[in-house]
Amino acid sequence: MGTIYKTGKFTIRVNGFEHPPVHAHVLHTDGKAIVYLNGTVINSGVPAAVIAQAKDWIVANAPAVTVEWNKCNPKA
Repeated sequence: MGTIYKTGKFTIRVNGFEHPPVHAHVLHTDGKAIVYLNGTVINSGVPAAVIAQAKDWIVANAPAVTVEWNKCNPKA
């Protein structure tokens, strides 16, 4: 797993052995979410304001997310 961004509020990471398409996981004390590069979100408890911040970061940094995702998922 590769942590690619961390604040005091949440962590964004990319997991290995994952399914396409490219996406990142948002971890928060209240829950977790998956954010796809197209902006689709599957949320399980992360507050809306945190999702908005995380989604903005993931979409703005799509090339870095893709590089890390490909490192963690070379056969996907």
